[in-house]
Amino acid sequence: MPLTLTLMIDYTEANKRAQETLVGFPPQVTAAYLDAAETGSPESLDVAVLGVLHFYLAKKPKTSLDALPGTTRLVEDLGCDSLTMMDTIFMMESLFDIDIDDTELSRLSTLDQLRNYLRHLVQADVMAAA
Repeated sequence: MPLTLTLMIDYTEANKRAQETLVGFPPQVTAAYLDAAETGSPESLDVAVLGVLHFYLAKKPKTSLDALPGTTRLVEDLGCDSLTMMDTIFMMESLFDIDIDDTELSRLSTLDQLRNYLRHLVQADVMAAA
């Protein structure tokens, strides 16, 4: 049985958020966000997160972030600076209606850590609301 996340975002609300906040983002990022909101697919959540991060990177890698190993380092390998991370996190907070702790954020150093942290946070937020 595939892993799914339980999201508490109504599809209509998710669509509204996407139209308001994902302006200029590649269509696959918007589609992944909407799929994650509708189905709870962790894979779609990952694509949305990495797509947002890729959008804000000053120097884009030659391959998509989801094709890179999970051990790819955010700062050393991708050149993420604090502004890139804050833009990415602000967007995730807006899209998924979550709060991300700055202390926890500073501990994330790889793509896998970022993906896993956001998966956990989205799921924990849903459980707390239930």
